[in-house]
Amino acid sequence: MHRVARLSESALLRNLAALRDEVGPELVLDVRADAYGHGLDRVVELALGAGVHRFWPGIGVAVPRGTASIGADWRSLALYGFRQGSTPVLTLEAEVVSVKSAGSGAPVSYGYTYRTAAPTRLALVALGYADGVPRRASNTANAALGGAQHVIAGRIAMDQLVLDIHDTEAEIGSVAALWGDPAAGAPSPLDWARWTARTPAALTAALGPRIRREWVA
Repeated sequence: MHRVARLSESALLRNLAALRDEVGPELVLDVRADAYGHGLDRVVELALGAGVHRFWPGIGVAVPRGTASIGADWRSLALYGFRQGSTPVLTLEAEVVSVKSAGSGAPVSYGYTYRTAAPTRLALVALGYADGVPRRASNTANAALGGAQHVIAGRIAMDQLVLDIHDTEAEIGSVAALWGDPAAGAPSPLDWARWTARTPAALTAALGPRIRREWVA
């Protein structure tokens, strides 16, 4: 089952370069909560390679010899793309496992909190609250599929959610992005923070163990 957090090295390094220009040599990177779900080891490795040696790792977490462990500047969360103007590093993806047609007024998901406004198509995506997707996103948040963004229709279930995709092309095996880089058409972590009343850091840190982390250039 395709449940992937795709992590961009180039986005992280761009964000890091901008942070160094903004903050200067006193920059301390906040890498608590396993670098907020991005993976402490790889984030620290990339930062060290870029010449940054000061981190705030959290209680009981070691950082490499020769680095410092002190409190971080809140601005360092831009490292992950959590500030306006920075590039999101993590794109959360999942596989479409079913596509079906529905008529106008069709109820979607349990509790029937969503009904289709017109004849449409519904895509079932293999990602749910067991993976850390907030249920508060039900009927509110968007995800990207087939070159467009679509609302999450109905309540998010433990393992799945539904997108109302209208006439967008999609089939079993297509990949939906819940959040990622807006330049690629996905909602941003800041969008999801607004929709769910959570911080972007809380969203990525809460992603579950079924989601495979995969670093790309």
